Amino acid sequence: MAQSVLFHVFASEYLSICKKSDTYKKSLQNAVNHLQRFSDSSGTPIFTNLNEQVIEDFVYYLQSQNLMSSTVKNNINRIKYLLRKAHRLGYEVDSVVEDFNVPDEEGNAVFLTMREVYKIHRYTNLTPREIEIKDYFIIGCLTALRFSDYSRLRPKNFIRNKIVIKTKKTNTPVQVPMHPVVREIIQKYNKELPPAPSAQHFNRQIKKICRKIGFKKKVLFERQIGLLRVSKLIPKYQFISSHTARRSAATNMYLAGIMPFRIMLITGHKTEKSFFKYIRITREENVKILAKHKFFAEDKRKNKRYLKGI
Repeated sequence: MAQSVLFHVFASEYLSICKKSDTYKKSLQNAVNHLQRFSDSSGTPIFTNLNEQVIEDFVYYLQSQNLMSSTVKNNINRIKYLLRKAHRLGYEVDSVVEDFNVPDEEGNAVFLTMREVYKIHRYTNLTPREIEIKDYFIIGCLTALRFSDYSRLRPKNFIRNKIVIKTKKTNTPVQVPMHPVVREIIQKYNKELPPAPSAQHFNRQIKKICRKIGFKKKVLFERQIGLLRVSKLIPKYQFISSHTARRSAATNMYLAGIMPFRIMLITGHKTEKSFFKYIRITREENVKILAKHKFFAEDKRKNKRYLKGI
């Protein structure tokens, strides 16, 4: 019969044999440390057969530590991952916990419209290095590649009128047609793009560049931090990062009418559910698109025939 053991004892045992990357193991250990501190604060030992009530109390504990909702959710998912491993290794686990989910928080991530992308592309009142960073950003805005991929493009990746690269994160080969602006940028550098900065430096610089260009309109920032809901207005440029390029590309492709499954072959999303969480489209943009659909188009002849039939 399966037995339950102290959770931190099992976790220590598992992490000593786990073949995951050091970074991922560190994230698992952080979740275990949070759970152990929760156990110490409540004076209750936590075993591998912890139930749904314990998880709910743990969520409240994490929130009381002023952690972001995304951080709370990530910690719970890592604990659930470890519980699945415990079950496979023969320890007693309450299966009800697997169905426990922390609700997703609506993100504040922004996207850039095609008009805004072109505005950045045409802006020239920048230093030579800022122009290079801006060019990398525009490539990301028109390919939907991750920064880890569009920052390491080399002549071998430019084949005829497409970009061919094996993604760094998932080791998946992808092919992206070259947008005319992307071709223009690549030709400007004779296919030898300048050295890319680190992601951290890139994110700092692209904010400064977008501030220069004028992306200062205030955007509502709302986030659950701990037990409080924080709301404030922040200039749009502060939200712009290397990942904004990828999100903007995917959203603009979708708005242009490209089928989701075709975009997903570039972005690497496995399900439409995860893909549509990624797409940024306002209600105003949605109604503009719907208004052009034939369902909403006015056809007086059809309307007359329909009214006669009533």
